[in-house]
Amino acid sequence: MSSPLERVQDFAGCATAISSVTDLRLLMEETSRAFGADFFLMIHHADFSGGGRGLVRVGNYPEEFVQISRQNGRPLDDPVMEACRKTLTGFFWNEVDAIVHLTERHRQRVEAVQRTGLSDGFVVPTNVMGEHPGSCHFATGLGRTLPRENSTALQTIATYGFEAARRLIQSDGAQPPPIAQLSDRQRECIILSAKGKSDTVIGQLLDLSPKTVNAYLEAAKKRYGVATRSQLIVRALYASDITFLDLVETERGGMAFAAVH
Repeated sequence: MSSPLERVQDFAGCATAISSVTDLRLLMEETSRAFGADFFLMIHHADFSGGGRGLVRVGNYPEEFVQISRQNGRPLDDPVMEACRKTLTGFFWNEVDAIVHLTERHRQRVEAVQRTGLSDGFVVPTNVMGEHPGSCHFATGLGRTLPRENSTALQTIATYGFEAARRLIQSDGAQPPPIAQLSDRQRECIILSAKGKSDTVIGQLLDLSPKTVNAYLEAAKKRYGVATRSQLIVRALYASDITFLDLVETERGGMAFAAVH
């Protein structure tokens, strides 16, 4: 019999090469059971009422859980989803109250989940810059608990499984085509523009003329195929060419990215 480490390694290899969502679902079901889970769910935290094109939702959770989790355009008061935004590592359900403050609505959600037949669970945040946040869940039926010693294995399985789901679901053309890489100057100009700086101020900070600054931003817009600077900033964030940290970072001497030079 193979060891837990060998099982995880086998899973990672299979997930990397798998070619259909159906096969991935079967692989996740088999592997989840091998590590003590009766159910699994990989999902983007998004509203699927519009069809969910390009969004991950793969799993075998009970239909009762699916019904109480339909958002229908409204935010879901789920403490697990909130916890996923505050940590990078996986956590068990009974650890959620150490990550987020539980409100009465949170407690109602927990009770509703218990009524669907789920007892214990382990959740792994799977967030990618520029995309909806996501998570991979493993759960047991009533009366059963997940072995705590399997948490490291489940975290690895979640990472490879969700990445495989992203690759398969987004390969149908739902995602925009790759964009040519920005130059350092273009990136600097986008960041300063996103911070509300005018072309004149950007030019003063970068020792450029306002006309040259505008030319850099126009060239960047063409690379992304967008018409406005607002669209340019959004697409640059989506592509992870700039980050939210770039936009809120405290400037030193008028610049927050001197290391670029």
